[in-house]
Formats: sequence, structure tokens, C-alpha cells
Amino acid sequence: MTASAGDAEPAGQGWGSGALRRATFTLAVSQLVSWGVLFYGFAVVAAAVTAETGWSEGLVSGAFALGLLVSGLAAPPVARALAERDPRVVLGVGSVVGALGMVGFAVASHPVVLYAAWAVIGAAMAATLYEPAFAVLVALDPGRRQRTIAVVTVAGGLASTVFAPVGSALVGALGWRAAIALLGIAGGVFTALLHALVLPPPGRHDTATQVRHEPAPVFDRALRRLRAAVLFEQAAMLASTAYLIGLLVDRDVSLEVASGALGVMGVGKVGGRLLLLGPVGRRSSSTLAAVASAVQAAGLGVPLLVDDAGVLFPAMVLVGAASGATTVLRPMLVVELVGPAPFAATSARIQRATTLTRAAPPLAFGTVVSALGWSVAWVCCLLAFVLAGERYVALGRHRTVRIGSLHGDPTTARGAVEDGSAGRLGAH
Repeated sequence: MTASAGDAEPAGQGWGSGALRRATFTLAVSQLVSWGVLFYGFAVVAAAVTAETGWSEGLVSGAFALGLLVSGLAAPPVARALAERDPRVVLGVGSVVGALGMVGFAVASHPVVLYAAWAVIGAAMAATLYEPAFAVLVALDPGRRQRTIAVVTVAGGLASTVFAPVGSALVGALGWRAAIALLGIAGGVFTALLHALVLPPPGRHDTATQVRHEPAPVFDRALRRLRAAVLFEQAAMLASTAYLIGLLVDRDVSLEVASGALGVMGVGKVGGRLLLLGPVGRRSSSTLAAVASAVQAAGLGVPLLVDDAGVLFPAMVLVGAASGATTVLRPMLVVELVGPAPFAATSARIQRATTLTRAAPPLAFGTVVSALGWSVAWVCCLLAFVLAGERYVALGRHRTVRIGSLHGDPTTARGAVEDGSAGRLGAH
């Protein structure tokens, strides 16, 4: 993507050019719809699928896990496509592929068809969800990346709030097959049109930044620390989210209260992302990520000690806020480490490297529960958050930051070492 200098505002101030504002609005809406259809659509119909088909919960959830695995594996090819082609085409094709996959899911009469459909949906996720959207926003205006990414993730965080009741109503009125087909076709057509008609084309951006896509660099020490932090954090969050209700029910908490505790985490995620738009977001990204990991570890320790809703709910809101904040902070750290040009390729490599954390943690957690009990398994999750925080602290203490020139010639990029509070020029 290229840009010509114009009358855009200074870096990080205001909402930037008209092209950036259109891209932020377009991607916010498309993330809301894509997450709601491709991701949360499964949660809405999973019980109905098993009830109608007689397939086991494990077989049906395995198809969803396959989609997540394919999404991670497809991330690098999608990043290359974004670099080589018009991003509107890549995102638009992803929307159409997602619609086809959802139709395949709707008509599946055999597990093989079910799994094939979710493999297609996984490829669509890789081309439509957060990572490609982040790549477009960073390329448009790296200086305003925190603001634009936060807005887009806030919209994505509202997907379950919007589409869970909509999907449930459609299932009740039409049955799960017709509901999924309708959601898939309507969502795919709508987001494809948004990407084609509203997302600004490359080469016509009225920003003061010129950005080139470059191949991902070899993982150095700083990137390895970030990758390890992401791995530990995602594994712990996926497992704890999947089993929070089970833990609470095992501790004699009512299903209503347990479900409510999980539900308020979604509210907290939106709040955490909005919080980064204010003064808090100006602090060191690695420090904020370390604090977020600590908050998640502390907050998720509460269910082991307390079963009162008056304590559980505020704790889960804080956990959700910390989890939501890390969704924004992770791409921030990638840009700080490698610069805007290789951002898409580097982010995709990290996503691929942590692909197994999308499916393995729930299985591993369930195995530990069966062998050693809920408390031991839950403590393992808390320790994973602690390890993630330690990696973020190490990253902030001494790392090489290749930031480039965000408002001039990218070739003037210089290394900088950030100690967690202030940046200083230096060498690793």
C-alpha cells in the first residue's frame, strides 16, 4: 500500500485521513459481522446440530477445532496475498469463501462433509478476521494503529452480544440448517460489498506515510519472547474460558451464576479495549501486556476461593478487560519490534506458530481434570498466565525495536531498545 503526503493530522492525533476513517469504519463493521457469523455462529447451533444428527459433542466440536487450526495454518499465505494483491480482493474473497463454507455446514449430512465445510470456514477466518484487518490498518497509517485497532476490536468484541440472540431467534424460527445458511449468505454478501465498495483502494491513501510490505524477519530473541508470551497466554485463556462454567458448577455454583460469570467477561473485553484509547494506552505496550497477564491470573484465581456472585462477577469483568486489552496490545508489540512493513508477515508467522494453542489446551485441561482434579488443572492455567507475564516483562526490559519512520522515508528505520518505560537508541 502506498500513500501520498497530504494535509493529514500529525502522527497519532485525531482520526487521520478520510481513507483511514473509511477503512476503520468498514473493518469495524465487517469484524462485527464476520466474528458473529463465522465464529459465534457455531456456538449458537452446536447443541441443535448434535440433537438433530446424533453426532457426538466431540465429533461436532472437532470440526470447529479443525477450522481454527486451518485458520492458523492459512495465515502466512493470506499475509503474502495482502502484500501482492489489492487487500479489498483478499478480504472480499474471504467473505465469499466464508459464505460457501457456512452453506456447506448447513447442508452437511455426513461428518466428512461437516469437516470439509469447517476447513473452508477456517480458510475464510484467516482472510477476514483480526489479523488481515490489522495489517490493512497498520499499512494505512502506522502512527494511529493503536486507535484504529482498538476501535475494530471493540466492534469484534460485540459480535457475541449481537449475534448470539439473533442466531438463537433464527434457529428457533427456521431450524439450525436454514439459520446457518441465511447467516452465512447474508454475512458473506454484506461484508464482501463493504470491502469492495467502501474500503479505500491501494495507492489512493491521503496519509503522510508510505509503507511497503516486507517478508517476516527471522525470529530473534525479542520475537521469541513475544511468541512464548502469546503461546502461554492464549493457551491459558482458551482453556479457562472453555472450562470456567465446569469449574464453578463443580464447586456447587448454580449454572445460571456460572454462565453469568462467563458472560460478563465479554463486557469486560469491550471495556479493556476502550480503556486503551485513553491515557492508559500511552504506556509501554509490554508493561501493559504484563499487567494484563497478572490481572488475568489473579482474577481467575478467585473462582478457586470464592463462589459468591457479588465477588465472581467483578473479578470476571476485570479478567475480560485484561484479555480484551491484550488483543490490541499484541499487534502493537509486533509493529514495535519489526516496523510496519513486515507486520503482516510477522504476525502471520506468530499466529501459525501458536496454532496448536487453539485446539490443544482444552483437551489437555480436560485430561488433567480427569487425572488430578479441577484445582490442579486450574492452577496450571494460572501458572501459564504468570509465565506469559514474565515473558512480557523480559521483552520490556531489553528488546530491539525496529520502528521505521512512520511519517517519512521507511528506509530511515533505526533500532531502539525499550526498557519498559522509555525508548533509547541503541543496539541489541
